[in-house]
Amino acid sequence: MAHDLYYSPNPPEDGMLTITGPEARHISRVMRHEVGNVIGVVDGAGAEHEVELTAVTANRVVGRVLSKTRYAREPEHRVAIAQAVLKGDHLAQVCAQATELGVSRIIPFQSARTVGRLSSAKLERLCAVSLAALKSSTRTLLPVIDAPVEFGDLLKLDGGFEQVLVAYEDETGPGLDTVLKRGASSVLVVVGPEGGFEPFEIDALKAAGAVSFTLGPRRLRAETAAVAVAAMTLGLLGDLG
Repeated sequence: MAHDLYYSPNPPEDGMLTITGPEARHISRVMRHEVGNVIGVVDGAGAEHEVELTAVTANRVVGRVLSKTRYAREPEHRVAIAQAVLKGDHLAQVCAQATELGVSRIIPFQSARTVGRLSSAKLERLCAVSLAALKSSTRTLLPVIDAPVEFGDLLKLDGGFEQVLVAYEDETGPGLDTVLKRGASSVLVVVGPEGGFEPFEIDALKAAGAVSFTLGPRRLRAETAAVAVAAMTLGLLGDLG
């Protein structure tokens, strides 16, 4: 579908799709779409509809569903990033770029060296940033962004991941290319805060089944490491390029 892409979680009723709120205002006021125009609408759960507009007002847009696809342009593999909470707006940067790349879930967590805190307002911003990235990248599946968890709770997460990896700044062993299981359908990669992990945290992650890897001889900023890991993992699994 080569149309402008918009978001609405509302399912079609009797072949008609209704869009309200800010997205309707964007369609009508900003993009100035008119009756008869055809747009793409994703629900964030994997569905994409081709919609011919039948009514356009400032706060309500209605259209006839012409066709539907599911999981168009979505990665075959499920890759999630557990990212320690970062200072300032750096976590928003991670969410935006990870969404564009195809990450399915982002799990913020507090660690021993975490400096930043994730308020409810900041969590809402992360969701908004991811939604904008969803539309700009033409994805159909909106990544889940969890409420922040403590490090101990991170160890107990039962997300059904086939493999859990951790990017460790002091690792001298293998890199991601070596440790990643190419046959894994789901992977969780854990990335630490600005100050890195404490050794006891790495020990705990390994005891819980995680495998650590190095990102090379150069020290990356935490937000850079998260995006690099997401791109590398999806690329090695065959979901990029």
